[in-house]
Amino acid sequence: MKSKTSNSGAAPEPANSDGQKMQDREMLDAVDAGVAIFDPDLNLVSFNQKYKDLCGYHDRELHEGRNLRELIRISMSGQSLEHDEIEQAIKTSTSRLLQGKQKFNFRTRNGNTITISRNPRPDGSVVETVHNLHLELGNTDVSALEQIARLAHARMMLALDAIGDGFVVYDANDCLTVYNQQFVELNPHISDLIKPGAHYATMLRTGISRGGLQGDGQSEEEIFEQEMERHRNPGVPYERQLEDGRWIRIMEKATEDGGTAGIRTDITELKNRELEVANISSELTATSSHLDTALNNMVQGLCMFDSEQRLILCNRQYLEMYGFSPEKVKPGMLLSDIMKYSISLGNYRDEDAEMALKARDNPSRLAHRSTIKQYLRDGRVMAVMNQPMTGGGSIATYQDITQLERHEERLRAYNDKLARSNKELQEFAYVASHDLQEPLRKIEAFGDRLVKKHGESLPDEGKVFVERMQNASFRMRELINDLLGYSRVTTNAKPFEKVSLCEVIEGVRSDLQIQLQESGGTIEFGELPALDADPIQMRQLFQNLISNALKFRKPDLDPVIRVSAEEHSVKSNAKGKVRYWRIKLADNGIGFDNQYKDQIFTIFQRLHGRLEYGGTGIGLATCRKIVERHNGVIDADGTPDVGATFIIDLPVEQEKSEDLQ
Repeated sequence: MKSKTSNSGAAPEPANSDGQKMQDREMLDAVDAGVAIFDPDLNLVSFNQKYKDLCGYHDRELHEGRNLRELIRISMSGQSLEHDEIEQAIKTSTSRLLQGKQKFNFRTRNGNTITISRNPRPDGSVVETVHNLHLELGNTDVSALEQIARLAHARMMLALDAIGDGFVVYDANDCLTVYNQQFVELNPHISDLIKPGAHYATMLRTGISRGGLQGDGQSEEEIFEQEMERHRNPGVPYERQLEDGRWIRIMEKATEDGGTAGIRTDITELKNRELEVANISSELTATSSHLDTALNNMVQGLCMFDSEQRLILCNRQYLEMYGFSPEKVKPGMLLSDIMKYSISLGNYRDEDAEMALKARDNPSRLAHRSTIKQYLRDGRVMAVMNQPMTGGGSIATYQDITQLERHEERLRAYNDKLARSNKELQEFAYVASHDLQEPLRKIEAFGDRLVKKHGESLPDEGKVFVERMQNASFRMRELINDLLGYSRVTTNAKPFEKVSLCEVIEGVRSDLQIQLQESGGTIEFGELPALDADPIQMRQLFQNLISNALKFRKPDLDPVIRVSAEEHSVKSNAKGKVRYWRIKLADNGIGFDNQYKDQIFTIFQRLHGRLEYGGTGIGLATCRKIVERHNGVIDADGTPDVGATFIIDLPVEQEKSEDLQ
């Protein structure tokens, strides 16, 4: 059997006999303090009666084998703490035993204030001693000492409140013992909880739930564990932002009795300055980067020159335009030297090079805004725009306008061709109205004479020939007049003015009175708008459409034509928003199949034979041309044997600067 003691320096093994236990208990009872011994697993090995009395344990609570954690849990059960707070205090207290000796004051369940010292031994066992705080004062007058203590405490609090930082002390059980006013102000989200005895874990969890601490996507529990870890292992300062935007730096240190002392410093101004400096630095970096990116991604070349015509900077596009080497063209190079270098690369013809050099030798030209064109040897055309800078120097931009020049040349040629075409159209209109009309009148006149003088003597076949000749003459005159009207939509166009569509329809109804009477037709319309238009062409437009409706009527039904209008929509173009009127002209005629609706607006296109319905096939084409000249759109919707509806969208107001077509 092993001996009861060991010479190895280890702690004595627990006694294994009742006699030994009695002997140990008698030795501990002789000590003038409460003493308890715990093994390395923190299980109670031995204790004396004074330990039991000072701690306030009952017989059933204190016995050998009881774990220190259980005893702490019993002691704290009367302090109105939550279960999680008690468990956290136990965890904190026992983990700090690994760091060395603990000493702290504690108020027991029976109201005693005791001083507890826990001393870890090399073998891992722990000796806990307990003293009555008042008895340690010996024979000193207690009331006098309490007065001294109160005065000392008051002076200490005045000193703590005078410092600019928040100050706080927690005991070994993580309960609040000392704090100053600045600490309260730096914890506004839990100011109602800050009072002596408040547990750290309780204040922390409440502060998190109230939104006082924020995490980068962390849950409340993750934030709690992170902050508790920092508190359990104090030493490294860290920063935290409060809900009101202030920043604080937190520095905590462990105290000798197992508690924690902390300092909280308001670093909001420092953080703001750091942020301001960081923002300025970031802005400068971004601006420089953006400027460099913008310069080198410009379509135009760009150069900046000082008052002596020395290059300050240029972009990549400028170098590429002229084939310059970046090793050659650098800041500090004179503009005249750049031109000489460009000439040496063969960018200019001799005469253009000489003119360019003379222009660059005149510094005063940079003092004025100007634009010149450079014609390079390879056929490119460059527009060089010079913009003087305040205080001297200038900025020059270079743009390749070769395609633009070619487009302008083609546009000039097209305009010339268009002018010739318009002139030819005008000449055609003159011929149609004069030269073609004269022989046609003679044909009609001689045909009429032939019928009057010799009609009776003509054989039947001759009479048929004369009749066909006269019908052809009539169709020819109708065709010439319709073509003339079609061409005059642009050649004889009048300026736009405010036109009442009600007056237009009334005028058309008067002109078509005979046709309306013969067909039994009626025109119905309500309130119609006034809009900017050519009054003659509006009359022509609606007369063509209404005549068309009367022509293509059903033989057994009186034609009814209804005209209505509504403000349709606001359409946008390059110059802004334009209000449109939608005008509908509906009839109850023979209608048409919608698959042919594009065909009816094409010149000389007909849906019916000439023998069925008269006409030249130009009327609706003329309508479309009139509508397009008024910046509008015309469409049609037909149903066979039901009728047709013509839909016209016209602007309420025409652009004042419109050129007549």
